[in-house]
Amino acid sequence: MKKNRWIVLLFVLLFSIISCYFLFFNHKEEKIKIGFVGALTGKYSVLGNAMINGVILAFEEIDYTINGKKIELLFKDDKQDKILNEKIVQEYINNDVKIVIGNVTSNMSKISMSIINKHKDMFMISASSASSEFTGKDDQFFRVHVANNIQRFDTFTKYILDNGYKKVYGIYDPFNEAYAKDYLINFEKSLVLNGGNPFIKYAKTNQNLDYLVEDIKKVNPDLILICANSVDAARVIQYARLKGLKTQFASSEWARTPSFLENSGKSSEGVIFNIDFDEHSINPKFQKFIDNYTKKYNVRPSMFASKAYELSQVLIEMLNVGSKVEIKQNVLKRKEFAGLQDKIVFDQYGDVIRDFYTFKVIDGKFVRVK
Repeated sequence: MKKNRWIVLLFVLLFSIISCYFLFFNHKEEKIKIGFVGALTGKYSVLGNAMINGVILAFEEIDYTINGKKIELLFKDDKQDKILNEKIVQEYINNDVKIVIGNVTSNMSKISMSIINKHKDMFMISASSASSEFTGKDDQFFRVHVANNIQRFDTFTKYILDNGYKKVYGIYDPFNEAYAKDYLINFEKSLVLNGGNPFIKYAKTNQNLDYLVEDIKKVNPDLILICANSVDAARVIQYARLKGLKTQFASSEWARTPSFLENSGKSSEGVIFNIDFDEHSINPKFQKFIDNYTKKYNVRPSMFASKAYELSQVLIEMLNVGSKVEIKQNVLKRKEFAGLQDKIVFDQYGDVIRDFYTFKVIDGKFVRVK
C-alpha cells in the first residue's frame, strides 16, 4: 500500500512540474492585433505612408505594450482595389483583428465598413475619410477627421465671399467620388447658405486638360475649387498656369501636403486651403510630436501623419481602460480627448468637431491668413 501511495504521489508531482512548465515557460504572450488598411503604393500613398509613420511613432512611445499585453501592428496595402480591400478586411476578421485603422480614401473606407459593420465586436477608425455619407450612423466607424457638412465649410465660404469670389468652378477626383464630389457639394451648400451663388460647373480631374482649361476660360469663373490628391491637384494647377490661366485656385485639405508644393512648384503660389490643422501651432504637445517625428523620419509630419498619431493615442487610452471589443462604447462615454493642437470631441455617431483655419501658399509655404 505504501509503495502504491508513493507512486501516486510521484505521479502527481511529475504532473504538477510538467503543468507548471507549460504554464510558465511555454505560454504564448497575449497580443492585441491592430490592422491598418490603406493606400501604400500609387498616387494616394503619400497619405497612407504618412499615416503609418504616425501610427508607428505612437506605439513605439509605449513600447508596443498596454497593461502587460503586446501590441502587434499589421499593415496592408489596399492598392485602391475593391476586391483586394475586401480580402484584407476578411483576413483581419479571420485572424481575430478587432481594431482596424483605415482607409486612406472614403471610397475604400465604404468597402471596409460594409464588412466591419456586420461585426459588433470590431472597431474601425480613420485619419482621413471625410465623406458625409458616413455621418449620423450608429455603426462601427469613427474618425478624427471632420466630416464634410455645411457647418464644416462655414469659415471657408465666408472667407471666399468676403474676398469677392462669386463665380466658382468645381473640379473633383472621380476615383474617390465618395469624398471629393461630396466635398464640393457641401461647400456649395454652405456657399449658397451664406449668400453666394451655386457653382457654375463641375468637372473631373481625369478629363483632357486642354479641354478643361478651354472650358474654364469660356465660363470665366473667379475661383476654381479643386478636390483631389496632392499629385492630381498639382498637375491640374500647374497645367492651367502653363496655359496662361490666372484664375484664383482653392483646394481641399486632401492636397495640403509637402508633395503638393514639390509637384506644383511656383504654380502653387496663392492657392487657398481651409483645414483643421496648423503646422505652426505652438501647442506643447504638437511641438513635442514634431520633434519626435522629425528625429525619427527626418521630415516634418503632414496633417495626416498627425491625425494618425492622434487616433493612435485615442486607441491607446481606450485600451488602457477596457478591452479591445469595448472601444466604441468607451470612446462614446469619454467623448472628449486632447488632440495635438486642439480638443477632439466625438459626437454620438463617432464624428468629430474641430476648429478650422484658412491658409494660402506664400513664397512656397503654407501661411495662415485667418
